[in-house]
Order: sequence, then structure tokens, then C-alpha cells
Amino acid sequence: VKKLLNMIAKGGGSHTEKVKTALMAEATATVTEQFSTDKALKKAALDAAISKIKGGKAGVDPIQAAFVQFFKDKAAAVKASGDDSEEKAQREAMIAKMNSVAKNEGFFFQFDSKGTPSL
Repeated sequence: VKKLLNMIAKGGGSHTEKVKTALMAEATATVTEQFSTDKALKKAALDAAISKIKGGKAGVDPIQAAFVQFFKDKAAAVKASGDDSEEKAQREAMIAKMNSVAKNEGFFFQFDSKGTPSL
């Protein structure tokens, strides 16, 4: 049972790290694209950087604001989509792994599609 719990913990952490890495890569690409195509954003970022170097008023950092807006938009899109197919697929894969371990370890039970042990 301890082996199953360790596998679940490692699997959840691994998926979380993959999602974070993918989100950061997408955010970086999106913000880089915005700044490379919009001269006003470039100017605002340069002005903010020069102001900070001179010790002037900090104001709003346009780069940080672009990242924050990206994540707000992404969260709204995910919430609006209501698509939980990725979560279902991840759950099914985890149950299959747990059943494999249960079989290899000689357990007298398997997990059903809901993740509940059954004989």
C-alpha cells in the first residue's frame, strides 16, 4: 500500500511540474510576441526600466502586467471551457498504474473506474 501511495504522490507532483513548465513557456512566448510586435509596449518597458535605474517613481512594470494579464486570461479561458477531459485521462492513467502495481504485488483487490478498491 505504501508503494501505491508513493506512486500517487510522485505522479501528482510530476504532472503539476509539467503543467507549470508548459504554462511558463506559453506565457513567455506570448508576452515576448506582444512586446516584439507592439512598439508602445516596448517603449513603456524601456521607460519603466530607465525610471528605475534613475531611482525615479517605480510605477507599473509593463512586463509584469503583461504576464499577470496572460494568466488572468488563461484562467478565464479554462474556467469558461469546462473541459475536464485531461483530468479524466490523467485519473484513468493513474488507476491503470495502481492496478498494475496491485497485480504485481499480489494484492487481493483492484481499483474500479472511480478509484475505489474492489475485490
